[in-house]
Formats: sequence, C-alpha cells, structure tokens
Amino acid sequence: MKKTTVFTTLVVCLLASSSPMMGQTQTTPAVADKPVLTDATVPDPFRPLYQELDESLRQAQQLYPFQKGNARPLIAPSLAMASSFYSPSAADPQRWNDLLATLDAFKAMRMNAVSVEIAAPDLALGDTESLLDFYQRLAAEIHARHMKLYVEHFFNTPFEPNTPPHKHSHKDILAAKTFQDNPQGRQEFLNILEQENTLIYREIKPDYLSILTEPQVSTRLMLHLTFTADELARWVGDLTTRLKNTGASPGTLLGAGALTYESEDFVLKFAQQANLDYVDMHVYSLKMKDEDQVAKLTALVGKVRESRPNMPVTIGEAWLFKNGKAGPKAPYPEIFARDNFSLWSPLDAQFLKLLMGIAQKENISVVAPSFSQYFFAYYTLGDAESSRLPPWPHSIPQSWNKAFEAVRNHQLSPTGKAISAMLEPAAK
Repeated sequence: MKKTTVFTTLVVCLLASSSPMMGQTQTTPAVADKPVLTDATVPDPFRPLYQELDESLRQAQQLYPFQKGNARPLIAPSLAMASSFYSPSAADPQRWNDLLATLDAFKAMRMNAVSVEIAAPDLALGDTESLLDFYQRLAAEIHARHMKLYVEHFFNTPFEPNTPPHKHSHKDILAAKTFQDNPQGRQEFLNILEQENTLIYREIKPDYLSILTEPQVSTRLMLHLTFTADELARWVGDLTTRLKNTGASPGTLLGAGALTYESEDFVLKFAQQANLDYVDMHVYSLKMKDEDQVAKLTALVGKVRESRPNMPVTIGEAWLFKNGKAGPKAPYPEIFARDNFSLWSPLDAQFLKLLMGIAQKENISVVAPSFSQYFFAYYTLGDAESSRLPPWPHSIPQSWNKAFEAVRNHQLSPTGKAISAMLEPAAK
C-alpha cells in the first residue's frame, strides 16, 4: 500500500558490520532464528501478537528459505520524502542533501534500485514544471549511482483527517474534486491518470512505471467508481500501447497490479495485455480474513505465468502489517503507528528475509520495501521522544527526519543491518 495510499487505502480497507556504514551500536537481529522475547523488548499487551506474527513468519520461511548469494531481485526501498504528496523541492538544500545522502546509504547497503511514488493529480494540477525538474534531477542522481528508478503511480484521493497536508497549488482543487460514477465521470478519472502517466513516461523516463495499482481500493472504496476488471484491463492495454507508440522512453518497463487481497481478476486480466511488461503485487498482511496472503501471492504468480510464462512480477510495496487475531485490537492508523517502534525490528527483518526467499523461488524481479526509514532509525516505545509523535500518518515525516539524522551519522538500525547482510555476496 502506498505511503499515502497507505495513508488512504488501508485505513479504509483494511550495514551489516562489514558495510561502509558504521557507527550503530544496536545489535543485529538474528533473522534466521526465532527472536528472543523478553519483558524489556516486548511489552505484555503486544506479546501474543508478536508470537503470532513470529510463528507465521517462521512457518512461511520454511516454504521460502532465502539463500544468500543466489539470484536475487532488485531491492528498491521507498524514498518516501521524495514522493509528490510531500511537495518535494530541490530548492530546499537540506532536504535535497538528505535525499542524496539516503541514496548513498541505500547504495552502501547494496540496494540497486529506489522506489518513488508520484500521485495524480500532482503533476496535472500542481506545479508541473518544478516537479518534473525535481524528478529529472532525482532520476539522474539515481542512475549516476548505477541504480534503477521504480515509480509507483496512483490517484491521491482527498481523505480527512488522515491525509497529510498538501502544499501544491492544486490542494483546493483536489479537496473539492469528485467524480460521478457514470461513463463521463469514470472517463474523466482515467483521462487524468493517462495525462500523469504520459508526463512521467515522456519526461522522467523511469526504469519501471507502475501505471495503476490497488484498483479496487483506489477506485471503488475511495472514489466510489465502479470499474470492472475488464474495463480497467482494456484501459491498461490501450495506455501501454499508446505510450510505447510514442517512442519517448523505450527503456521504461510498464506495469500494473493490485494488493494481494484484492480480486485476482485485476492482475490476471492486466497480465493479458500485450504491451504490459510486468505485474505488480503489494504485500502487507500475512493473513487477511483467515486467508494466507503469502500463499495467495505465490498462487497468483503461478496463474499469471500459465498464460504469460515469461511475465515478470514485482512486489512494488511491502512491509509487515502488525495486526492479527491476538490483538491488541486498534484502528488502522494506530496499527500503522506500531511500525515506529524498535520492538518490531526482529519481525521486520524476518519479513524482509521472507520476501527475499519468495523472490528467489518465484523469480520476482523487484522487491520494494515501503517504510525504509526504519532501515536507519526507530523510536523506543514509551520514551519521551516517542510520546511527542503526532498521530499516524502525520508521524511519517517526523520518522523520516529521525532517519535522515541517522543517515548523516552513518548509522543503521538492526533492520537495516540485517537486510544489508542478506545482500552480501556469498563467501567463496
């Protein structure tokens, strides 16, 4: 789910020690073993949930063991503070320098791609010229580091009170924007998406461009537009054909997809479009309504390749959703706020290792961890600093500011050290 569609969609629907980055004093979690639970690390209210998630992760890892040194996907951590809904601007020297330093940190951790989200209608109704200039400069910096740029595109729906404030000139237009659920309204929505995707394809030229993701959540649940899978698949097919016919960015791969718990019809019908280069899956929950989401993901990959044997698959968003039968029960913003705290770091590392194992076994092309600020820093639950955090998702910029401070000090969290260690070449 997107950082701001995490902000919108799920609320509605549900260095390793040898790395160049040093200075972190915390201990790297043992990602291959069951984390040791102590009263100091896991408060009593969270202990049953922690044990439930730990058990689910260890069971899944038995089916999808990760082997260091084997073929691995591109790892594209999210650079969330470069997303369009945070009104990024290279005119802010500190922010720009922090973004570049984070790219260097990702590279030092052996990451080979970066994920950035651009939301409609930020380009169409925002400050188009300065935004395009920003992303062109960012793309050049990413490519200068021999990394790939993975762009997720989606529609940034107005959502109160949880949507972060927009600073673009279109904010009042967006807040008042509604689409009628009729042929004209649905076409107006698709026209904006096409305008935005065309600008990204023609002017930014990313290596990967996911033109449509989470279709049920973003269109039906958020905008109340009743597209069928066939309708959206035809639009995906037509748009990918039109974009490629321009010849503007022949090196850009075009994709589309869905969350694991959305209807599989979207992914299967998207995959049938001749000019679609990959399908994109988003993975957060281990289980949703008692359905195993890892099993659903891998089964869906198999179905896609029954009709398109060589179709690449990406995991364009993924992070461990800290919820389960064991509780404690909470509203979705409170559940996402749990990500801030270091007590979850061993489970975050296990989840990332599981994704790497799935990617090896299922030949996944890209894995994009969503909340990559936690590669650098967490908060400690209950301390004075964490008590000043605003409610989620407004806490996300603050958590990134904490991450930027760690980046400047060449520090990694235990989770950052763990994934960096996973990406080390195998010993000869």
